[in-house]
Amino acid sequence: MVQVLTGDRFFKPDFPIFLNRETESFKVKYHTHDFIEICLVEEGRGFQFIGDQTIPVQKGDIFLLPIGTSHVFRPSSPQSTEPLVICNCIFQLEAIRDVKDWIPSQSELYRVLYSPQELKQGWYYYQDKHNRLSQMFQMAYLEFHQQFSEHRTMLKTILLQILILMHRMQSEVTNAGKLQSTNRYREKVEDMIQFIHHHAHEQLTLKDMASSSSISVNHLQQLFKQATGQTFNRYVQHVRIQRSCVMLETTDLPVNEIVGRIGYTDLKFFHALFRKLTGCTPLQYRTKALKIGE
Repeated sequence: MVQVLTGDRFFKPDFPIFLNRETESFKVKYHTHDFIEICLVEEGRGFQFIGDQTIPVQKGDIFLLPIGTSHVFRPSSPQSTEPLVICNCIFQLEAIRDVKDWIPSQSELYRVLYSPQELKQGWYYYQDKHNRLSQMFQMAYLEFHQQFSEHRTMLKTILLQILILMHRMQSEVTNAGKLQSTNRYREKVEDMIQFIHHHAHEQLTLKDMASSSSISVNHLQQLFKQATGQTFNRYVQHVRIQRSCVMLETTDLPVNEIVGRIGYTDLKFFHALFRKLTGCTPLQYRTKALKIGE
């Protein structure tokens, strides 16, 4: 069962904005929420699991998640020398009442905020290449936790600036025609990632992928790592282990059955891989998940 986070856990009764900074781990459960969330990756690398998708993340990535989005961040490994640090800004729509007046109703930002059901993927992603959003997040975080004079007014102002800048960034990308789309291999790599998510429980090899894409194995491995930050095998492992984590959290299935459902046949290998990526055994993970849910 997906954990549901509600705004009354974070917001003060008269102020629907909250900011925190988290070093992500495997302890946080896959969850959804009744508020809008903007997540900025401040440090490190890892993954964000949104719905049935696995998104490699790194410093500068920012996600705008509508109400009802199910997701969780995971570091690359529990022993990573680069911790995955996320700054989160969560808010209710009442905090930005005036925003409707200036956001075009056909823009992606408007859909995320007011009609996420119209979005193809249900959330939005940006890359803060010039640290413009990062600076605003730092200002907002200081205002929220230091509570300077008139900090609530400042927070609302900064939040509006963040949203305006995100809209401007999206407009710039649209007007530029998304330079990345000129890469003739991009669609093939994206299709490959989607195929992995739909067939992760099956036998997958880079050789077969390369053959179906008419790209050499070495070239495809290079393209895949550029797009995801991971090798093909490592990416598949992360997808499978994350699915096993969800099953451990939400079902009573025995571990040996879960292993088969995610595409492995070697129980010993699965245990070693699970411990390597999460820092604990499957049973320890299930026990911790149950305690967190209590």
